[in-house]
Amino acid sequence: MDEKNTIIAFHCRKQNGELKVRPKPFKWHIPKRLRGQIQQGDIVLVESLNRKKPVLVIDVSREELEETGCYYKRVIKILDQVDKTNKESEKIK
Repeated sequence: MDEKNTIIAFHCRKQNGELKVRPKPFKWHIPKRLRGQIQQGDIVLVESLNRKKPVLVIDVSREELEETGCYYKRVIKILDQVDKTNKESEKIK
């Protein structure tokens, strides 16, 4: 079983109608109910500093938490997903 269980993402916020990204990457754990649904470019809601904050996913990977000894806060839910049909049409071109 090779399910991807960790995301690397940037914190983001809306300012004057534009999406602003803070370019320091952090990691979060993907719960089993959301595995396979999150991909690069999605915006997800995560736990951060005892609050819920949106982040922009830059990578989804598999990490053996038992081997690394690192434990991350969890992804809560998916807020906005990249349109899969646009990605597929770009690959064809």
